[in-house]
Amino acid sequence: MANEFEIGPIRPPSEAESLLLRITRNCPWNKCRFCKLYREHKFSIRSFEEIKADIDQVALIRDNILNGIPEDVYALPEDTMQRYFYIMHWMSAGAESVFLQDANTIVLAYDKLREILEYLRKALPCVKRVTTYGRVDSLDKFTAGQLKGLKEAGLDRIHSGYESGCDKVLALLNKGYKRTQEIEAGQKVKASGIELSVYYMPGAGGKTLSDENALDTADVVNKVNPDFVRIRTFVAYNGTEMRDDIINGSLAECTDRGKMLELKKMIEHIVGADGRLYSDHIINLFENVNGNMKTDKDRMLGVFTEFESLDESGRRRYQIARRLGMVRSLDGMQRLGRDQRETVDDYLAKLDTTEAFESFLSKLLRRYM
Repeated sequence: MANEFEIGPIRPPSEAESLLLRITRNCPWNKCRFCKLYREHKFSIRSFEEIKADIDQVALIRDNILNGIPEDVYALPEDTMQRYFYIMHWMSAGAESVFLQDANTIVLAYDKLREILEYLRKALPCVKRVTTYGRVDSLDKFTAGQLKGLKEAGLDRIHSGYESGCDKVLALLNKGYKRTQEIEAGQKVKASGIELSVYYMPGAGGKTLSDENALDTADVVNKVNPDFVRIRTFVAYNGTEMRDDIINGSLAECTDRGKMLELKKMIEHIVGADGRLYSDHIINLFENVNGNMKTDKDRMLGVFTEFESLDESGRRRYQIARRLGMVRSLDGMQRLGRDQRETVDDYLAKLDTTEAFESFLSKLLRRYM
């Protein structure tokens, strides 16, 4: 069995049960001012032979497991044994989904991407869903007919980091495209039948652009009507240009609560879009702001209303507990143990200035990817 079997460093939380199949290495853009994940790594495209070999290994191991795991699996070379366990985990989750890595598989030429999809579907007929990341400018290069062809070849969902629908914020982030491209690319993807999952970062424009970020992003959502809008609260990570902007004072970072209020405003101005919104990440203040953007809008907004009804100490207690990883929603505050409550109260007493409080929350957020 060949030794090469590559898995990239990241995938969306919603793809936790997917087989990770590396098509490209790293990021072809690699200039976003808020991201350092691929900054020290060079982009490259794996050959079809390399990708085919990985797919063939998955198919072979899956067949071996279905026919009974070899009694001497622990005697196999370390890398081969680890592959068996990886595929076993995938199979225990149903072996139904595959995520194509890394940051922008859609950068591939149409013919090569279609060839990969067709081979994957033929070699692993058990797979019911294939998904990938796709940058807006890469999506925009495809015609509507080509995107439909990718759907026919087996591509079911594209995750795209829009981050914002505001041109000023997109420029600040150095995303490399404009809101008009987001709209055009998103509408083409939707027309093809491929599901579209876009990402939004409340707070990415700082205090100055917060309102514009919310309103312009809502406008893009209204015009594209993506199947999913996934929230990723802005975090200024150490080692990024955005963090430098905050340190040198050229960007006034939104407070933790300010980012939440920006998200609330964005949801309030979504009109007509009927996809689902998910706050499915630990960096968000609430993980229970989830639902259909049309039918569940009032319920989702109710989460913010409940938080705002608390007095300042109540809001800060929740923010501390959330950022310490103790709770996922306001309801969780009722289930804190005595030691946890004492910990929260101790921090509340120590963080007696707004500057100290916000700095503490920001530091905790930077722990997460």
